[in-house]
Amino acid sequence: MKGKSELRILVVDDDQSVLEMMKFILSSQGSVDVAENGAEAQQLFHKHEYDIVLLDYLLPDSNGFELLKEFKECQPRTEIIMITHVRDVKTAVKCVKEGAFDYLNKDFEEEELLSVLLRAKEKLKSTKEMMYLRSEVERLTEHDFIIGYSKKMAEIMEILDRAAETSATVLLHGESGTGKELAARYLHNHSPRADKPFVAVNMASMPDNLMESTLFGHEKGSFTGALKTTYGKFEIANGGTLFLDEIADLKMELQAKLLRVMQESEIERIGKSELIHVDVRVIAATHRSLKDLVAEGKFRDDLFFRLNVIPITLPNLTERIEDLPLFVELFLKRYNRKYGRNLRVSEEALEVLSKYNWPGNIRELENLIARLVAIHPAEEILPEDIPIDYQITESSLDQDTDSDRDRLKAATDSFERSFILRVFEKEHWHHENTALKLGIHRKTLEYKIKKLNLAKIIDQRRRDS
Repeated sequence: MKGKSELRILVVDDDQSVLEMMKFILSSQGSVDVAENGAEAQQLFHKHEYDIVLLDYLLPDSNGFELLKEFKECQPRTEIIMITHVRDVKTAVKCVKEGAFDYLNKDFEEEELLSVLLRAKEKLKSTKEMMYLRSEVERLTEHDFIIGYSKKMAEIMEILDRAAETSATVLLHGESGTGKELAARYLHNHSPRADKPFVAVNMASMPDNLMESTLFGHEKGSFTGALKTTYGKFEIANGGTLFLDEIADLKMELQAKLLRVMQESEIERIGKSELIHVDVRVIAATHRSLKDLVAEGKFRDDLFFRLNVIPITLPNLTERIEDLPLFVELFLKRYNRKYGRNLRVSEEALEVLSKYNWPGNIRELENLIARLVAIHPAEEILPEDIPIDYQITESSLDQDTDSDRDRLKAATDSFERSFILRVFEKEHWHHENTALKLGIHRKTLEYKIKKLNLAKIIDQRRRDS
């Protein structure tokens, strides 16, 4: 038997018999409050959050149309169904324009009432899903961040395009920051499910006690704190794609439930015995080896085989370093727009960035560009503007010897160059003041400028400022 839906309904009518009849009919749909006049309705409405309001157009103390406007302004997502004694097309049109969901004549049949209520309920569900999906939309266009010039990515793109045409489960491998979620979004957006929801869940960031509820949902009162029925990610993603990031962090008891869902295409909300059919394509991702975890007894082998239908390994940034200029350009566009800047990166600075090993991959590069655009005072980023920790690797690689002493000297020169330029900037490019601030003689400063090849940079910066 189908359980109650958890709607909260308010019925406003001055006819006691109508209130009793509606409460009886609608009680099967959820909790029902009633009000005999506008004042009672206002008091209840501003105290509770209602899903649906059935509002009499003619009340002894209020104008139903004015109440409609007030209620929609206060709770825009509440669906309001207007009720009146006479059929009046103009009144109906006026109410709908002001936000009413629908309009019923007071001599309605029970089936008519339940039909309009069902449609309002479906709209509520759709609205909630859309709100969630908007909050999930990636801030960047995934296509730009997956494409590239490298041969490695050309091979990956070919696999992604073939996989996108199917509904087969995909397992994405790759280090943190390599763009696994962007690849998952690409698969979804180029699949037959593109017009359906894409829902992402990160297992690593989710407390263990919330994982089951988050994935499968729960009924009101099913556990302490379950104040309302909540849809799980599988239900929200129905018809579309569910991206399970860091799948290796899914605890063992939930691995069994996930396996069952993937086999049967049915879920069970916590506190609800009725099975719910779902049609969801699963894309999973991990930076760990699931094979190793299976061997260690920390991941189910049957679930691994279910997930590993199409395995795709995304390369780290150093394996596709030819694409770094593309990423820099895209991040510059984004953060220039965000911060109202027009910053550019010199070819020499790009060369420095291309020699760094990027342990944080594309995400680390994005963070660096965001920081530089936000705080860099000039219009161009030069090698000296790259933070010292991004230059040590480059300096070391540039040396003809592996001597620790030479590496230290290169790193020290890089830091000294950057530090002197920043003091120059604070002193408005005044040599004497800069020397005083550094605590060195003017001639010593001139020597360092020559030694560190800073003269052209200082002249350019002075002109830019």
